[in-house]
Amino acid sequence: MQEHHFKIQHDGFTADLAVGGDCSLYQFAAFIIKNVGFDFDHAFEFCDNLKDPYRSKERYTLFADLGDGQPGDHSVKKSKVDEVFTPKRKMLFHFDYGDDWFFLITCTAVKESAAKKAFKKVLSTHGTPPVQYLGAEDSP
Repeated sequence: MQEHHFKIQHDGFTADLAVGGDCSLYQFAAFIIKNVGFDFDHAFEFCDNLKDPYRSKERYTLFADLGDGQPGDHSVKKSKVDEVFTPKRKMLFHFDYGDDWFFLITCTAVKESAAKKAFKKVLSTHGTPPVQYLGAEDSP
C-alpha cells in the first residue's frame, strides 16, 4: 500500500497528515475536519481551481454521492486518495457552502508503506486552527 502525505493550510494553521492511498476522499475529508476541530456536519468538495473553486474543471463532491451533483462531478465515497493525488498536486477542500471554509491541500509525498490496512495519522500541526462556530464569547 502507498501512503500519501499532505499539508493542510488555512490562514496561519497547517497540519501535516498521512493517509493510506486506499482511503476514500470521504474518509480523508472526515480526517481533515477532525484535525481542524470542526464538526463534520456540512457538505464539502475537493476542487482543482485554486483561484475560483466555483469554476473547477475537476470536482469531487458529496453532492455527487447524494444524486444532486453537477454533470461531471465525481464521488467522494467511491474516489480513492491514490486515484486523485500525486506528489505536488494541490486542491482546495471546500467545506460548508454557507460559511465557505477553504483549505489548501497539497500532496507533499507518496511513499511505499508496510501497512496492511487503512490508516490515517497526524504527523504535525502548527499554529492555531480556525474556529468553526464563533460564540458570543468569541465575538470581537
